[in-house]
Amino acid sequence: MQLTCTSLSFSYPDQPNPVFEGVTFSVRSDSRLGIIGPNGSGKSTLLHLLAGRLKQTGGVITRSRPAPRLALVEMEPGDDTLVLASALKALDARLSQCWQALQSGECTGAAMVVAEFAQLDGYAAVAHAKEVLAGFGLGDGQWQQSVRSLSVGERLWLRMAEAVLADADILVLDEPTSHLDIRKRAELATMLRDIHCPYIVVSHDRHFLDLVCTEILELAKGHARLYPGGYSDYIQTVRAREERDRDVYDVQTRKVRQLKKAVGGLQLHAQNIEQQAQGSIESQGFYSHKAARMEKRAKGIRTQLERSLAEAQAAKPFVEKRREFMLGNDARGGILCSLARVTVSRGGRTLFQDLSMTVRGGEHWCVLGPNGAGKTTLLDVLNGSEPPSSGEAFVSPSARIGLVPQQVVQDRGDAIPVDIVCNGLPARAGEARILLGTLGIEDDDVFRPMCRLSAGQQKRVLIAQLVMERPDILIIDELEGNLAVDAVTKLEKALVRFPGAIVMVTHDVALAAAVGSEFVALDGYGGWSRDGPTSPPPHNLR
Repeated sequence: MQLTCTSLSFSYPDQPNPVFEGVTFSVRSDSRLGIIGPNGSGKSTLLHLLAGRLKQTGGVITRSRPAPRLALVEMEPGDDTLVLASALKALDARLSQCWQALQSGECTGAAMVVAEFAQLDGYAAVAHAKEVLAGFGLGDGQWQQSVRSLSVGERLWLRMAEAVLADADILVLDEPTSHLDIRKRAELATMLRDIHCPYIVVSHDRHFLDLVCTEILELAKGHARLYPGGYSDYIQTVRAREERDRDVYDVQTRKVRQLKKAVGGLQLHAQNIEQQAQGSIESQGFYSHKAARMEKRAKGIRTQLERSLAEAQAAKPFVEKRREFMLGNDARGGILCSLARVTVSRGGRTLFQDLSMTVRGGEHWCVLGPNGAGKTTLLDVLNGSEPPSSGEAFVSPSARIGLVPQQVVQDRGDAIPVDIVCNGLPARAGEARILLGTLGIEDDDVFRPMCRLSAGQQKRVLIAQLVMERPDILIIDELEGNLAVDAVTKLEKALVRFPGAIVMVTHDVALAAAVGSEFVALDGYGGWSRDGPTSPPPHNLR
């Protein structure tokens, strides 16, 4: 074993309840572990514990000897360090310092710096770093750029290159698919499948988890459970367990009703015995013996009743019926918006050319393509907020449009979700709570001030508010941003049932396949097609 966590728990000093407790799992030399869970369940906290950035409040982390080198890859914005200097730092911090000093040409003690650089075999190290960077698609045109200036995908490849240069024994990736397009996610999946060291990955992309994982660790409600296989295997196991719990619940609740009826019958019988005993002094011994037997039977039934109630209660959280919000079947028909041979150019670059599409009532469209291909611009042209460079764009003047931007900024202060969705109409509070629950805003969260909700929760509140207004068309820019797997799946179910039209930008293959019936795929070079989501060829991980 490279690393073993036993009964791991963690609590922040200012929070009354632990983030999680009793977390147990191991990382072997062949581990391909995916970690999932709701926002706030402690996924990133667990990674920081493994990396030594935080100290657990309970349990033990056991590392093999010598201790494995762990590389934590996070999607941070970067700084002004040059790309090559950052890569050299992964080999040796002194190498990076010497190389930067030599590049500036203004260092004091230049001879000593040159000598130290040579002693560290710096020229061979630079050649090695350049080779590794190039292997991750970072060519010589980017080596002198600052890390901050790289795109999200390029920063990810840099951090992966640094992990290779550091000769990491365990690779840990925290939401590496965030803001990566479908093509880049496929490239990352291919790279991980070919890597030789074990890795742990936190991701909200179900398709990606299926491609790269052989185990899933679920963090939820302060506890963890380990499942074999990828995400699809995890879902099948959970559904089978829920079905078993449903059967247990049904059997035990029937038994509870029968036992309660039996107890009631015994109580009535005991009352009759007591009345008979009062009417016959000579036979009181007989009746006392009979009452004792009756009490013994009642005690046994009460014991069965308590056991059945406990078993039913244990299964109940998995089988409680949840009301789901359903809109009426009164979706508007006809053409809501359309593009005819539309071309859009920005800054001398053509984003898409001669694009034609027609969105009718009830149709669900997904817009796909690499980052920077013009997907958000296409949404702006469709909703009439931006004119095309050429061609014709039509938006029905009577169409009610609900727009969900990529980044939701809700400046609502202490306003609470249920009031926002009700729009000041108390009679709609029940309907609003059902809708919020359908989208994963449940229990106390419906009354929690907006300023205390996460970005993902705020996005779901906005969607609930728009849906309550009965739009003819929902236009959504990257639904999955800031959302964990459970939230994406709940939103997916709601959108599949949505009777109005949808035009949605997404990089999530599973989400696009479930929601979309029509597709527009931009290629990033001005071209487009009607192709649906694609994925890398299957690969046997076992």
